[in-house]
Amino acid sequence: MKKFTLLLIICLFILPSIFADEEEFEGFNDEPKTFRIGDRAFEIGFNAGVNLSNDFLSIDEIFREVLVINIDNLNKGFKINLGVNASPFYFKVNPRHNKWGFGLFTKIDAVGAFDLNGALLSFSEASKAESDVGAAAFALVGAEGFFHIFKFKINVNPTLFYPLAYVKRNEFSYRFQNQDEGTYLEIGYDINLYTGINFSTFPNQLEITSSPGLDLSVGVEFPLAKELGISKILPFLDFDVGVNFQSIPIVPSTVRDYINVKGKLGLFDEDGNSKPIDFSSMGDDSESGFGKDFFTNKMRSTRDEEDPLPMGNENAIRPFKMIVWAAWRPLGSELLTLTPMVGFAISPQYSVELGSLEAGLKARLSLANLFILTAGICHEDRIWRNSLDMALNFHAIEFNIGVQLQSPDFLKSWGSGLGVNIGLKFGW
Repeated sequence: MKKFTLLLIICLFILPSIFADEEEFEGFNDEPKTFRIGDRAFEIGFNAGVNLSNDFLSIDEIFREVLVINIDNLNKGFKINLGVNASPFYFKVNPRHNKWGFGLFTKIDAVGAFDLNGALLSFSEASKAESDVGAAAFALVGAEGFFHIFKFKINVNPTLFYPLAYVKRNEFSYRFQNQDEGTYLEIGYDINLYTGINFSTFPNQLEITSSPGLDLSVGVEFPLAKELGISKILPFLDFDVGVNFQSIPIVPSTVRDYINVKGKLGLFDEDGNSKPIDFSSMGDDSESGFGKDFFTNKMRSTRDEEDPLPMGNENAIRPFKMIVWAAWRPLGSELLTLTPMVGFAISPQYSVELGSLEAGLKARLSLANLFILTAGICHEDRIWRNSLDMALNFHAIEFNIGVQLQSPDFLKSWGSGLGVNIGLKFGW
């Protein structure tokens, strides 16, 4: 009975895929028809992922019974990065002639970074050391599709996005200087947390206070080696090239409700200029010592009853990326694909470093489109990621799971952060 059940599963999931592939499949590269699990003409699924990394403590150090911190390393600074994404539902239609396709998806996407300057952490002398904090969380609904113009494959992805939260740093600076007139110590921060809903009435009443935004992603692929005739003469030089433009802003979202957190540490005159500190007067209320006004912190929101902030009018957009890539099949087939890529990203929610490098290399091993293994070393979203993803494709159902070791620092990217992603696909 058990053998019969196993045979039935094989027939239901694998054999129809093989016959469908041999009879109908014709890929973009017009490869010879061989044993292969067929591509799905219709697919629904979901996926999710979470990652957390830093550039100071390794995973091993975090889980030790006794945590030992090397104070000397604090002068290099401290970065924390967090990412969460989930696509609870999507579907795709891709006829087997592979000339066009379309789909719809929903997604939650959140990213955040906290970057403390090393001078602040080690209390080193600095005239003005900037730290950064930035975060954004979006709810997304989008469409995706592709079609061909001559030999070019065009991918188009318009996305409607709504900001759930958006953090903007106005100021986060540090100053510590010894001068003839005294010692100056000054730390100032001014941060806005924008929200898409009125949290003062939530969950009793859902009041949406922000407007949605729209962006567009466009990709272009071209089978360069085939069209130049290179792959016919030298089969190991079979490659495609492409360029992707991700999240081109069309209409920005406008966020209005926000909470402002503002404070300072140090001595200041009436005009806000820093004054020298007399450490011998520490603890008293003199004008040159640590008095009651040495540290101030204030939190206000647009919904405060006594002292409300004016409604904001902040434009929120998703990070823009431009990536140039090549997909090289050194064995002349889908068995092995090497994909180098390079580009840049612009993330408006960060203040100190607006732009960042995007680059990497991925290797994909596909055994009859049944077992797919992808390994990569990439710098994405300001993080070095060493990834390993595995997929088991039985045509009617596909399982995906991946792990990443990561960190903002390349040398620490093998053990200072961890990411996990999973996915499940159904279709035929």
